[in-house]
Amino acid sequence: MNIINTHIHRLVFRIDNDAPEEFMDKWKDFKVKCETGDNENIVHQIKENCKLEQNKVLPYLNRKEGGLGGDDNTVNKQIRFRDYENWSQIPRYVDNDIIFDEIINTEKEIWTYEELDDLIYAFIKTANYNVEAECVNGVIELNKS
Repeated sequence: MNIINTHIHRLVFRIDNDAPEEFMDKWKDFKVKCETGDNENIVHQIKENCKLEQNKVLPYLNRKEGGLGGDDNTVNKQIRFRDYENWSQIPRYVDNDIIFDEIINTEKEIWTYEELDDLIYAFIKTANYNVEAECVNGVIELNKS
């Protein structure tokens, strides 16, 4: 099912609040890589962990924030990491989450909930590998637009 266009969608990932400090430190390092654009290797890991072929073949989004979907946002659907430079300047937005906050559809390509769910699964698997523990969870967040 295609995502509904009446809501803003985000993929939000969190580490368990009770994770030991050593895993929290690894999470913070992983978060910095994801949200400062140093994430091409991470995106390739995510794609390798996807189950759906259409997600496995998504090109890397070569933009400042990085992501998946290729560089032509008039043709390719995209999903982008939250841009650290923008959100970190406003203290109320500083948090411990890793977020894909731009999910872009085009007239030719529309994200489905199945594809987003597959990306959540793949990201959690990738994050747990990088944190070296099974303490990451993720959700599709919907907000009324």
